[in-house]
Amino acid sequence: MNYLLRRLKRAWLFLVRLQREFGYDDCMGMAAQIAFYNLLGLFPLMIFLLNIIGRFPLGRALQPSLLEELGTQMPPEAARYVVDAMLGLLPTANNGLFGVGLIASLWGASMATGAMITTINRAYNIRPRRNLIKQKILSIWLTLVLAVLWLIAFVIVLVGPRVTQNVFELMGIASETNTFWTSVRLPMAFGLTLASLAILYYIAPEAKQRFRWILPGAFTAAVLWLGASSGFRVFLRNFNNYDVTYGSLAGLVILMVWFWLSGLVFLLGAEVNSLMKRMDEEDHHPRPSRRRFFRRAHPAP
Repeated sequence: MNYLLRRLKRAWLFLVRLQREFGYDDCMGMAAQIAFYNLLGLFPLMIFLLNIIGRFPLGRALQPSLLEELGTQMPPEAARYVVDAMLGLLPTANNGLFGVGLIASLWGASMATGAMITTINRAYNIRPRRNLIKQKILSIWLTLVLAVLWLIAFVIVLVGPRVTQNVFELMGIASETNTFWTSVRLPMAFGLTLASLAILYYIAPEAKQRFRWILPGAFTAAVLWLGASSGFRVFLRNFNNYDVTYGSLAGLVILMVWFWLSGLVFLLGAEVNSLMKRMDEEDHHPRPSRRRFFRRAHPAP
């Protein structure tokens, strides 16, 4: 019983400190910074991915399907805005110089990753020591890793139903009511989100940390991100009046709000990891309390 009470007290203290750190680090303002750079880096990232896909056989035929798949990852209004913009850029992206265009797209897409690296260091209360060159190289490398991860996931999602249907036909169990692929889409999205967050939380901050310290924050952020995205879709479905207020800019505003929510969840996961690391260090290397310090500094006569 005493052990349970101690664990509950520790969990309560953790939540109180997490709330203080969340406000002290101005996570809402940093989430706005992430949203701005995500918007700047989104279209270069999509051009980069579409350029890569277009170099493979049947790649250009998959490009519109890849854009349509964005509707399952973001609010429909925001996805429609991105798809319409990218369909207009698609001929230019396909006919552009492969080498120079690819480098320029990757450079632009890395701005969003660079903003995440900067904000996660602030969540860890770390003063950055990397110079601009090292920071840019790291952001480009992380952008490449995440782009490859997302590209593989999108290709699996696009090709998977056709492949599984052929396998089911060979096994003689194919039917219209077979919902195997539909049932694994959500776990796949959760696994992709968890892997992406774990990579960012482990590599981005300039802190020495064990891998087990990043898992709670990554898991928390992945669950909250899926919940926040679903909740935002429900809100837009029932209380959407952005068209009345913002007119033709409604899709852009919805995209920015979704990026802001995603950045907020990302920083919350970083704060969870940072606080767990700090509390673990305090448990193993406790500092003398202020009262004990003054007793030693001013002994009784």
